[in-house]
Amino acid sequence: MSLIGLLRKNNKKRRQDFRQSVYLHAAQDLRYRLVLLISIILIHSLAMVLFEEMDWWQAFWLSMTSASTTGYGDISAATFWGQAATIILIYGIGIALLAQIASDYIELRLQKKEMRIKGRMEWDQMQDHLLIINTPKYYTERYLERLISQICDSPELQQTPIQILTPHFPDGLPMSLRSHGVVHHTGDATTEGMLEAAGAQRAKYIIVLSPDSQENSSDSKVFDILHRLKAIDTNAFVIAEAVEDNNRKRFRSARADAVIRPIRAYPEMLVRSLIAPGTEQVLEDLFRYQGDHTIRLDVHIEGKTWGEIVTTLIQHDIGTALGYVGENKMVTTHPQTSEVVKVNSLIILVNDDQVLPSTQVIKDYFQ
Repeated sequence: MSLIGLLRKNNKKRRQDFRQSVYLHAAQDLRYRLVLLISIILIHSLAMVLFEEMDWWQAFWLSMTSASTTGYGDISAATFWGQAATIILIYGIGIALLAQIASDYIELRLQKKEMRIKGRMEWDQMQDHLLIINTPKYYTERYLERLISQICDSPELQQTPIQILTPHFPDGLPMSLRSHGVVHHTGDATTEGMLEAAGAQRAKYIIVLSPDSQENSSDSKVFDILHRLKAIDTNAFVIAEAVEDNNRKRFRSARADAVIRPIRAYPEMLVRSLIAPGTEQVLEDLFRYQGDHTIRLDVHIEGKTWGEIVTTLIQHDIGTALGYVGENKMVTTHPQTSEVVKVNSLIILVNDDQVLPSTQVIKDYFQ
């Protein structure tokens, strides 16, 4: 890390520590003033019992109405010492102390709100949540909007709280993300204690995104995070992005339950792998020629149900039909098995070593 980068990191940590210490100091001051006010109320109540011969409830009632400047006038001090105690304890100290407590409370709430918005608070009560670690380097907000929207639209994940651990939103998440109920913690997951602060040990799902989908060195950071997750012994289902396919095995040995390439245009693939682990491998294979891949087979078929077509293809070791192209050139995927279809072309899933018969031979299978 360069000297400038190190100084920026240290300054950022100092600002975070300063805000945290200021908040804790303000909370301590509020508690101290509250204890002091309670003591003043009790001492004044005791004075009213001794000097005004009131019972304890009347004394307490007079102390509270006087300190809050309500002043109903139904009870008041009549003796010199009772009035003197009221002037000194309530008028001289109590009213000013109560005003200071109200001011401190409002200021503390504002500080807490600012820290929550800027990701400086730890969400201690959050559990069984989905934790997203890192954010993409480019088009960050747009990608997260699509990813969060897809998560919220998935019935299996609709009730799952979402938290993001990233240093990229020091001034707060965009409203488009906050409107979905998303919270965040500002920090780098490779910093000691940061995963615990984000509740990684209590999470149900963890997504470790690649910071830069075009840079191989991003895998090093993801690998470091996976090792840290393994060290805290989280039970979450962890999915990680790997830029280099050669690193997939290392990621799995570290902590990842599933590994997927960074695909910024389709965050839906990542969400699908959370809901149905293993589908990410099938979906990725569809995009490349090696392994299972899809082909278009131009063959005209009429008067057959979809179930008959799928069965015929499997029986003759031709492949697995995923859909078909109809007369209007529209592609239909996975129709009902009992539906009679009119096919102009078939979309078939085959192996890379699959040897297909000629188109005429395939047509004859459906005669």
